[in-house]
Amino acid sequence: MIRANRWFTITAAAALLVCSAPAQAPQQAPSSLSGVVRLNRAPVSNEILRVKFPRPSEARLKNGMSVMVLEDHRTPSFSMTILIRASSLQEPPELAGVVADATAYLLRQGTKTRDARQIAETLAELGGSLSASAGQRGVSVSISGLTDNLDELLELLADVLLNPAFPQSELDNLVRRQLSSLQAMRAQPAFLANERLYAILYPNDARKITAPSAEALKRLTRQDVVQYYNANYKPAGGMIGIAGDITLKEMLPRLEKLLGGWQGAPPPLPKLPLDPPIREKRVALIDRPNSVQTYLIVANRAIGRRDPDYIACTLLNQVLGSGPASRLFRNIREEKGYTYGISSGFSATWYYNDFEAATSVRTEVTEAALNEILKEFRDVRERLAPADELDGARRALVGSFARSLESTAGVLSRAMELKDYGLPADYWDRFPEQIMKLSPERVREVARKYVPVDNIQIVAVGDASKIREPLKKFGPVEEYSSDGKLLTGSR
Repeated sequence: MIRANRWFTITAAAALLVCSAPAQAPQQAPSSLSGVVRLNRAPVSNEILRVKFPRPSEARLKNGMSVMVLEDHRTPSFSMTILIRASSLQEPPELAGVVADATAYLLRQGTKTRDARQIAETLAELGGSLSASAGQRGVSVSISGLTDNLDELLELLADVLLNPAFPQSELDNLVRRQLSSLQAMRAQPAFLANERLYAILYPNDARKITAPSAEALKRLTRQDVVQYYNANYKPAGGMIGIAGDITLKEMLPRLEKLLGGWQGAPPPLPKLPLDPPIREKRVALIDRPNSVQTYLIVANRAIGRRDPDYIACTLLNQVLGSGPASRLFRNIREEKGYTYGISSGFSATWYYNDFEAATSVRTEVTEAALNEILKEFRDVRERLAPADELDGARRALVGSFARSLESTAGVLSRAMELKDYGLPADYWDRFPEQIMKLSPERVREVARKYVPVDNIQIVAVGDASKIREPLKKFGPVEEYSSDGKLLTGSR
């Protein structure tokens, strides 16, 4: 129940694209290099720029769920995800960060006819996998396996989804584990930093919660879980995405048979504002006595997923902080040796709209590292990116996107993203060409809008006795204990 909080982040976009592609066998030399441009960097052919994004077949069930099927008959397997529009941001305040995740977890811990062991044994016998998770836009329940075992796996999925038992013993075990995890998480600088960051960026609603409190965990009852399930696990407005060796014609009657009796609508999704950047500087210092490192986040609010600047920000971040060729990595790690790693990214979803750069540095170079981060922020805002640097960033993004299309599940995920955000049907068709056409002026334009300098929000986790005074050079310092309490007289 420790939440990662956002469903999509530009920070990891390129990495996710690469990871979604299957492993490739060694390639033979191509017989022709026609259409391939080589400029001592990743080649991008004209064919890649003219992508025809695969379109899934679509239909709608009688209970109101939309169905998307993307066929791939290369292997006799399938994967399926059911997205239920039950937002974890609408939990009861006294159970915030607890009940949505607990409900999703307990789905596969037992039904009215199977216990957790029987569910696990059935999955093992059928060679399948089953998972469930709660998020800000809904609950995802996923299953995958061989197409030969499709009917048995779908029947198991329907049983888990529609007939959960929510065993008290499994809930007790979950609460004990989570209470123990909370103690361990509070020893992690990254957790402490993100907890404070979201309290700064999203102070007025449930987005500020990154993990449950011990009080909420201890308060959670089985009846709370049952009530949450009964109120929120409804099909209307949800989506079902299927990829693999199956057709829409084959799937529809199966889905109607298994899910046709499931009716109702969940509460409307929350409408939360994406506020503009915070105007004043701020430094939040979380004291971690005797720490030999300082964990740093430099951030502010930025853009949401539907913003017209989104694609330009993707390229901006590729230049600034995504991967070993980025400016932050080359400066802070390679040239200065202050850290093992640093990255930046835009969290751009329905509910999150922030930009942040994060790293962990030796205590004695805390001030120097912040100065270098801000130097790179200023430079990307003030100076046009050199042609070769920008071209390399474009090619890295387009090449990663092309590789992602080799994964049917990855393609389906992008198709579901289009539907969720109401993006144009040809959005991914045009994506490579739009990236390649972005000018240095356009990248600088969005950098000036979204990369903070005069209004930076800094979160630092480290030994306050050693870094308090240096941090005051970057803005007013508020000091917190490791349990999140504002220390008296720190303002």
